[in-house]
Amino acid sequence: MPRKFAYFTDAHLGQRLVMGGAMDSDKMRYANEPAEHWDHLRQVLDDIAARDISDVVFGGDIGARGTVPDFFEILGSYDFNSKIVLGNHDDYDAVSPFLCDQTHAIQGKVCFFEGDPALKWLFLDSSTNRVDEDQLAWLKRELQDTRRLLLFLHHPVLPIDTLVEHAGATLRERDALKALLTSSQCDISLFCGHYHMADERREANIRQFCTPAVSYQIVKQAERLRVDTTRCGYRIVETNDGEIETEIVYLSEI
Repeated sequence: MPRKFAYFTDAHLGQRLVMGGAMDSDKMRYANEPAEHWDHLRQVLDDIAARDISDVVFGGDIGARGTVPDFFEILGSYDFNSKIVLGNHDDYDAVSPFLCDQTHAIQGKVCFFEGDPALKWLFLDSSTNRVDEDQLAWLKRELQDTRRLLLFLHHPVLPIDTLVEHAGATLRERDALKALLTSSQCDISLFCGHYHMADERREANIRQFCTPAVSYQIVKQAERLRVDTTRCGYRIVETNDGEIETEIVYLSEI
């Protein structure tokens, strides 16, 4: 059955990127700026709604802790069926009160699935910059009878040759997750963000789609970190009889 959804990620509400210096604890450095990126969020959500897309997945990194209630209030003002992934700038305790309608497979983690073995949607929590042993064990059980999987995770699993990755922003212990996925008999389409750029690559049975950010973009190939704060972006995904087609949408500042 055909299905269309929008994947948007990395809003970083209330966070202004600080250029220069080293990354701190696997995170880009940000200064508190309460007004930052709200216009981009509205622009992306308005564009999704204008295209009559009702299913949306947010890929993580809402922003400063204090922005969480307003993020969910804005998202709830649209007629969307929404799912949420946690990123490394998200805190389970801050977000979980707004996810009371979801049942999570692992206590303290936003991880769950929907669908059936023919096509399963599965969501992992990498808010601690890793997918822990409990989630890996749960994922292994879910993969056993699954033929096609749409996997949603904030961090990329397949390596991307870019400065962000080389600076230490990778998912910790990702080789264990990658080995589990590639050892399965499942056709996997993985949707991620975190790197603030568009990228698509395939390895073994995994096809990975990295999606531009709501907040700002990072130039994939550059000698030093370069950002583009004038554009926000997201991805439209259509699934039909085992085929997946995607479209990147960039929106310029109003």
